[in-house]
Amino acid sequence: MKMFWVWVLSMLAAVMVSQAEEINKKWETNENCNACHMDISERWESSRHANSHFSKNDLFKKSLEYMVRKNPTLILDEVKVECAKCHNPRITKKTVEDKDKYLLLMGIEENKQEMQKVLNTENMKNGINCVVCHNIDEIHLDKSKGSQGMNSVKFGEQGTMFGPFDDADSPYHKTAQREHFASDDPKLCFVCHYSMSNKQGVEVYATGKEYDASGSAEGCRECHMSGKFEGFASNYSKNGGIPKPRIVREHRFASVDNSNIMIDHIDIKTAVRGKSFILTLKNKTPHAIPTGYGLREIILNVAYFDKADQKVGEERKVLAAKWLDGKGKETIPHLATSKVEDTRLAGNTAQDYVFDVPQGANYAKYTFSYRLISEKMAQTIGVTDPFFLKEYVFSERRIHLD
Repeated sequence: MKMFWVWVLSMLAAVMVSQAEEINKKWETNENCNACHMDISERWESSRHANSHFSKNDLFKKSLEYMVRKNPTLILDEVKVECAKCHNPRITKKTVEDKDKYLLLMGIEENKQEMQKVLNTENMKNGINCVVCHNIDEIHLDKSKGSQGMNSVKFGEQGTMFGPFDDADSPYHKTAQREHFASDDPKLCFVCHYSMSNKQGVEVYATGKEYDASGSAEGCRECHMSGKFEGFASNYSKNGGIPKPRIVREHRFASVDNSNIMIDHIDIKTAVRGKSFILTLKNKTPHAIPTGYGLREIILNVAYFDKADQKVGEERKVLAAKWLDGKGKETIPHLATSKVEDTRLAGNTAQDYVFDVPQGANYAKYTFSYRLISEKMAQTIGVTDPFFLKEYVFSERRIHLD
């Protein structure tokens, strides 16, 4: 009987470690692309795409751990694999099946180590890198299912890089043109950024849906990469001369930390009407602000001072969503059973935010800022990385009230 169970476990282990195609070391990190694509690679390294793995993203890591703490039916490695379909789409294991869970729960060291290898390859830790996006041959996005990440694409043969040009040439890899790079259609981005609902059926983000609802046709790249400009897609020249000039975009994938995207795409106006101080925000983007991860906040803070520069009042308004679990307690979106508040500003709309001016106020100072997660929820789930705790200030101004 003992030998029977040894055989059963060995068979389960063999099934568990069966994997999809591993990424060849030639393509696994952006470092291998630097020789020909130095500028693009350096820009990409400043992006959140470069930090999508849980080992480099404290908010992502602590969110996963919080989900498992609050739901004892989940296994941490199981959740990591599920989320990797967007966070690390070249993971070699698509699902953790029941037989995999049994082996992990039994604590068999060999299988625990194998899972760690799957979750921590050099390619995985390198984030949403060159071989993730530029090896996508076909996109089959079913918007009714939301974003499916790796399950919405067909990757090409390793060693072939797809892009917007039909005459690209490289000594290192094959090249081919694909329309999802040449056009402004956002479907490549929507593979991961369209929408998602949690296990309770609550929609936790809907950036792509918001875009569709706006009727926009501009795509994502104009804002999150850059406008088109003449530059070089590669510093390699086949004949040893000057590389071929191209019409290109930056690969920074702009966020609040590596760009002025909030200043560039949100207009702020002020007005004083009687005892009211008014901030008017105009959202020039085709999606809500903030969008994406559901605990992001935009903060409008107004402080009032008298003629002696003494503070006489302060008021703040927060543009954000609030999520509750089945017990009515505030939680992260992925565990929520309901969204009870949503004060985010819809795409391509403007709104007045009215503040009451206190007695004795001579001037006001307003601050327009952004948080990647609210202070309260950061403390709740245990986020400690200053990058995620920082309040990113984009605009400050002093306005006389008389």
